[in-house]
Amino acid sequence: MSELTGSLLLIEDYGLPLILLLGAIYALYRFMVFSLYEVKNEFGTHHKKNAGDMNEVKILLAEIKTQLNLLLRDK
Repeated sequence: MSELTGSLLLIEDYGLPLILLLGAIYALYRFMVFSLYEVKNEFGTHHKKNAGDMNEVKILLAEIKTQLNLLLRDK
């Protein structure tokens, strides 16, 4: 109970600046966590898209190689 009274006395002594400081720290924490999750999800989406694009490039490259081999074999 004395811890609670000590905390309440601190709030009473420092008042509004302490509450605003704690609120600002909490808001920055929430913003940081939100930003990290959004960046992770965004990069995950880009990674999946790029992996699909790379597979398409590999298929097109294999087709080009096949056509080149056919052209060289005909000569």
